[in-house]
Amino acid sequence: MSVKKIQNTKAIQENGAAFSKYAVNGIISEINQRFAVDVPGKYKGAEKMAWTKEQEEAIKTRGKNILVAAAAGSGKTAVLVERIIRLVLDDGIDINEILVVTFTNAAAAEMRERIGRRLEEQLTAAAEQKQLAMMKKLERQLVLLNASSISTLHSFCQSIVRRYFHEINVDPKFRLAGEQEINLLRQDVLAALVEEQYETENNELFLHFVDSYGSERGDEAVYEIIMSLYGYAMSQPFPEQWLHQLAQYFCLPESGSMDDTEWAAILKDELTQALDECMAINAAMEETASQCGYEIKAIQNDLELLNSIGGELLSGWSELYAVMNGLHFTVMRLPADVPEQLKDYLKNARQKIKDVIGGIVTDFFQMPPEKLFRDLHLQKENVEFICNLTEQFLIAFSKAKHDRVIADFNDLEHFALQVLATEGSTAQQLIPTETAGRISEKYKEIMVDEYQDTNGVQEAIITLIAGNKTDKFLVGDVKQSIYRFRLAEPALFMEKYRNYPRQQECCQRIDLAKNFRSKANILQAVNFIFAQTMTAKAAEVEYGEKEALACGLSFPEQEEAIDDTVELILLDKGGTAGHNSPGPDSEEENEVELTGFSAEADCIAKRIKKLMNEGKQVFDKQSGSYRPLTYRDIVILLRSAAGKAALLLEALRDNNIPSYAALSSGYFAETEIRTMLALLQVIDNPRQDIPLAAVLYSPMLNFSTEELAQIRLNDMAGDLFDALLQTGTPDSEAAGTLKDKVVNFLQQLNRWRTLARQLSVPELIWRLYDETGYYDYCGGMPGGVLRQANLRMLYDRAAAYEETDYRGLFRFLRFVGKIQKSGNDLSVARTLGENEDVVRVMTIHKSKGLEFPVVIIADLGKQINLADSRQALLIHKKYGLGPYVYNLQYNVRYPTIARQAIARQIVKESKAEELRVLYVGMTRARDKLILTGTVKNLPQKAAAWCQAVGSLTSVVLPPYQVLNAKTYLDWICPALVRHQDGAILHELSGGSKKASLALPYSDSVWKIEIENNMVAVAKEKEVEMSDVFAAIKKHQPLASTPAKEWVEKRLGWHYTQAFNAQIPSKLSVTEIKRRFEPEPDTANIFSANEYVRPRFLQEKTVMTGMEYGTLMHSVMQHLDLQGDLSDAGIKKQLTQMAEEEIIAVEQVSRVNRHSIRSFFRSPLGERLLIAKEVRREMQFSRMLEADRFYDDARPGTQIFIQGVIDLLFSEKNGLVLVDYKTDNCRGTEAVEKYRMQVELYSEAVEAILRQSVKEKYLYLFHSGEVVRVK
Repeated sequence: MSVKKIQNTKAIQENGAAFSKYAVNGIISEINQRFAVDVPGKYKGAEKMAWTKEQEEAIKTRGKNILVAAAAGSGKTAVLVERIIRLVLDDGIDINEILVVTFTNAAAAEMRERIGRRLEEQLTAAAEQKQLAMMKKLERQLVLLNASSISTLHSFCQSIVRRYFHEINVDPKFRLAGEQEINLLRQDVLAALVEEQYETENNELFLHFVDSYGSERGDEAVYEIIMSLYGYAMSQPFPEQWLHQLAQYFCLPESGSMDDTEWAAILKDELTQALDECMAINAAMEETASQCGYEIKAIQNDLELLNSIGGELLSGWSELYAVMNGLHFTVMRLPADVPEQLKDYLKNARQKIKDVIGGIVTDFFQMPPEKLFRDLHLQKENVEFICNLTEQFLIAFSKAKHDRVIADFNDLEHFALQVLATEGSTAQQLIPTETAGRISEKYKEIMVDEYQDTNGVQEAIITLIAGNKTDKFLVGDVKQSIYRFRLAEPALFMEKYRNYPRQQECCQRIDLAKNFRSKANILQAVNFIFAQTMTAKAAEVEYGEKEALACGLSFPEQEEAIDDTVELILLDKGGTAGHNSPGPDSEEENEVELTGFSAEADCIAKRIKKLMNEGKQVFDKQSGSYRPLTYRDIVILLRSAAGKAALLLEALRDNNIPSYAALSSGYFAETEIRTMLALLQVIDNPRQDIPLAAVLYSPMLNFSTEELAQIRLNDMAGDLFDALLQTGTPDSEAAGTLKDKVVNFLQQLNRWRTLARQLSVPELIWRLYDETGYYDYCGGMPGGVLRQANLRMLYDRAAAYEETDYRGLFRFLRFVGKIQKSGNDLSVARTLGENEDVVRVMTIHKSKGLEFPVVIIADLGKQINLADSRQALLIHKKYGLGPYVYNLQYNVRYPTIARQAIARQIVKESKAEELRVLYVGMTRARDKLILTGTVKNLPQKAAAWCQAVGSLTSVVLPPYQVLNAKTYLDWICPALVRHQDGAILHELSGGSKKASLALPYSDSVWKIEIENNMVAVAKEKEVEMSDVFAAIKKHQPLASTPAKEWVEKRLGWHYTQAFNAQIPSKLSVTEIKRRFEPEPDTANIFSANEYVRPRFLQEKTVMTGMEYGTLMHSVMQHLDLQGDLSDAGIKKQLTQMAEEEIIAVEQVSRVNRHSIRSFFRSPLGERLLIAKEVRREMQFSRMLEADRFYDDARPGTQIFIQGVIDLLFSEKNGLVLVDYKTDNCRGTEAVEKYRMQVELYSEAVEAILRQSVKEKYLYLFHSGEVVRVK
């Protein structure tokens, strides 16, 4: 394809508006035919539909605000369409007098297409009956349909802004910018703002902010805080007002108390939940001991202790503090004849109670209430500054967009709000403008689909458009609210859900619970799980009788129909259950274990193969009959596709199963894209060794590794480009062939660099494709169609980039680099259509609104991601900011009580949403639902599940049980333990199923399978003849031949030790220690070079903890041990060090002479002074096995370790090692924190000096302690 052809294609795309409507309608029609989305009651045609009572009520009710709580598969789209048709035909309302707001463009196109189809059906019927007046009316509606307001809210806002731009000072020529362009501009504006703050005088608050939340490597963390706070603000109707309100949370009276804060109630709820858990454990202990014939006094004592806490919950914080700090657990004395098994159970259960209560005391009641309150009061100034800085960014970013005449989606909403609301409006009191009144008069009814996913600013727009009329028709399902990451507010839905039944004169709630999608057993299984787990306290919504799904569609009986038994496949990978056990979250626990998932992926592939080989049939809604199961009927759903989708595709391909995943990432990792970007980087700047080497080694130039080595040897001092230039000189000693290749490349590169100044980036890219032949080469590689599509996409993305205000090769590469650096990868090109017969792999979020005959939900053993609760600065819409207290003088950080409260609220809300995500996934299935998950030590985990619900007497699991879940399996399996089909879980735990209360929906049928073999199965060497014939019949590729495999291996080679490439070749001991610290702020695995701080940062009155540590180490290194070590003598030596410029003059007064003198007066210091041999600041380096520090490192991989030992001196029986510490740690805490570091030092000394280290010590300057490390 030439550049001219591509430009012609681009012209067609630019004129796509002429036919896009028909293309979209065709796609929607195809989706409807395939999935039969939301067609209740029958299988074809909505015109003959038998509506349920509730649906009819939703269609016909008038004169009220209506909230339709539409459960999954309840036909809400069909109801919306029918209500619109009835409004048009029965109420005489024109179609353009109805505002219909949808969540996506596809949903709007589907709605418009369905309405058009129904109007055409009515027109045909009227024509047959010769109803001329009706025909004229319907023809008018079909014409008006093209101008109707059926769109996303963003599109509707854009129409308002374009019409009323003159009222809000917006350029009518504004362009809606793409996401990547907006991200780039946002980063530029923020970087300029931060730079300006550095240059501002009296910027102490800013420097405190940067020192507190930034790092030695840069201000990225500061950028993230401001952009995150900006995002939250823009989801509110009036961002500046909301930011001001955040600061008000910390405007506390000095005479106030903890009880005056917003956060005390959250923490008391947390304490209540902890007490409920402890009470339940205590009751189970009492019951178990009693059944065995024992009465344990300590159990009764514990109950009284727990009751004493509960009695103070209504009291003030000070009273609670006194009670919690006065707790004392008595010693549990057991009779001598208590069996060992019972003894272990009682001890472990009681320890659990102690741990829960101890954790509450440590987190909430470690400091006196007065200190907690004072910390909050002291945060006022810092919080006000952060909010003010964010507001400055908001203003600067808005101005930058205004200057460029561009806007983003946030702007569309806020511009529309400016048109609709007067200047004095607030979030609590919206005052409509005259324009809002005119727009409101235009619409006779306002319909909002997916209402549970709206946010504050969208709610304000809807409210202003509606005015005082009762004409809102809101449709949604809070159980499917899964867009918290987009800042959706399900609380808006829940408020109306609770209030509308109490406001019957003007409002009405209608519940659509009948499901017209799934078979009855699937619905009963869903009900069985969520009736136990989904409660208002744990999941923000109650799953009662009104919310439970009822089957609304009868499926004909068919012997060959696929079995609708819900399957749960559990894979046991052995080990200990710590990974899935309740306990504190950590970054290590949340790391993706791709190795373990490979076996699960293989298990899923084999289950699909078995399904296909069984010859079963699925129900086809369109035809109303059964048909054979095909690959395209099957979908595999994942909570997160990162890493896992690729493993699933590999496993499916290994089992000859065609598959496809529309991944939202992976584009920049593709070989062809990496190669082309490397070439563009070299054209932009050839003095980049890695891109240059990649280009030379690529098929475009085909330099061998031997030739690259020869080139490098020609100039070892300069960079690779210098070596190339040297190799291409006439007097070079390189072989003639190599010299010719180099000269040709340099000439070609020079010409390309000239073209880069003459052509646009897309034109340059296509010229490179033509001249290098790389586009055609990629077409011949395995997956050539996809590779060429990716290369075309690179051209398209460059062309889109050129349409922005950023142009040129350098800026394009900077743009790509920022995308990669931010982790926001792009999706690979799509080469498959909807009708391809392949198994789909997608995320649960992508599947929302769709249905599939067979659904497999995988990776249910994955840890729930709670990273939002561990951010440096926590943000909550309702409860404000949760900062740390930073004492930069002593390098101390601890959480405020506000942070503790908000962190727990975020965890609670995150888990509530994750439960709703599981609900969405399980309700996608029509004929068959299969759940899979991998567990560490399944018997141990099964025992925990059984024990957790063993003594429950209620249908629902207690909130603490739901909120303590670490994985989706921690919700599914405890519920199944109580089902008759869950007996295998009791057997795994070593017990037997006890008689339990009758649970609703227990007539659902489940099948639980256990897979114990987690060893990766070797690929089969030969394909059976039956598979060959099956492949021929399906027109699929045959098994590979040795020659074909060799070619594919040669062309598609990938580095097998990709993980090792992520391991730094060098680590310091300090960095290793940081890696193993609990709850690290940042995974610091790269060596931190020491840079000279800018002068304006050096001129501070407060020395940072790092600077103080460096100072004290330097002094201890240079002190004369034979000199005067009294206070006066040390002071004199310090003055001499300043004169010799070992330390700065102003640092002399900051040295802690008292701690130094105390060290030399200690027994350890006295031993040092008489030692024969003393080494200070002893540097060392050695090679160690990488798998000692990185679990996924390949065996045999080594890593270079370096460190500096503060002090080492020798005595008769061996060496004594001392490490200085200047932080605020004490005693045992310091030993635990630095044990690994000291052990590595000791190992290094013994390996290098071949002498044993007999004693190891820490000297803590802060407290003057000498602590031995054993």
